[in-house]
Amino acid sequence: MKYNSQIPLEHYNEYGEREWQRLESDRQHELIYHVHFDILKRYISHRDNVIEFGAGGGRFTKDIINMCNSFVTSDISPVQLEVNKKMMKQLGLYNKIESFLELDITNLNSINDNVYDVAVCTGGSINYLFDKEEYAINELLRILKPNGKLILGAMSLTGALIYHMNGVVYEKDQFGIEASRWIFEKGIQDEEHYPVKSKHYVHMMTSNDMDNLFMNKPVRILEKSSAGLFAHSKEEALNQAKIDTDFWDLLIEKEIEFTKRPTTLDCGMNIIYVVEKL
Repeated sequence: MKYNSQIPLEHYNEYGEREWQRLESDRQHELIYHVHFDILKRYISHRDNVIEFGAGGGRFTKDIINMCNSFVTSDISPVQLEVNKKMMKQLGLYNKIESFLELDITNLNSINDNVYDVAVCTGGSINYLFDKEEYAINELLRILKPNGKLILGAMSLTGALIYHMNGVVYEKDQFGIEASRWIFEKGIQDEEHYPVKSKHYVHMMTSNDMDNLFMNKPVRILEKSSAGLFAHSKEEALNQAKIDTDFWDLLIEKEIEFTKRPTTLDCGMNIIYVVEKL
């Protein structure tokens, strides 16, 4: 399937302010937030010039701006950028942000080579790109300074299959066993093989897919992590866990610790790679 920018554009335009709310809407997403926040604070310094892609409503924008020297944020969706601006104004952070840009990571022609110390592209921007995946990685690396860092996140195939198994079973009845085999083996929701009603076509990834994105690239992989490992627990159990402050703090600590284990890399809801440009 070829990349169609209208799919993420329309999806996130329609999603509106829910994208801001997503990472605090339940305890499962809250755990995902904490893993990402831990990675961001360890790889962004007060000296860094940082750019964020796929920023959405600004859930991480508000954190990054307080970690770095200068900051540009961006999204493919003008609706999300407006939500981001609104939230940053409410938080008193708007004037700290150098620019809010409407950008597609497959087209960064407006940005010169070797500009940024850190590029952040978490969430799932890469999952929409299909035949443009490698091109986008090359672009993200191009705009980084030597020794600059790319923090890249993707929606995990294995995690999604586990978490959404009820839907996978339902879709088997809709599309047939070969479509199910396709999604398990390729991770691709596309119009030809896995025609979901929403037309929300994505390539959910494995760690092997992520490794392949950086194969033969001038990079060094600094860290691999999953996120949302305990998100597979029932929300009721996580809500109960949060009532006990000491236990909730322990759960966050272990979510961050366990998601770094090679054996759990594909098991969370997201996969995060930190790579250094050589």
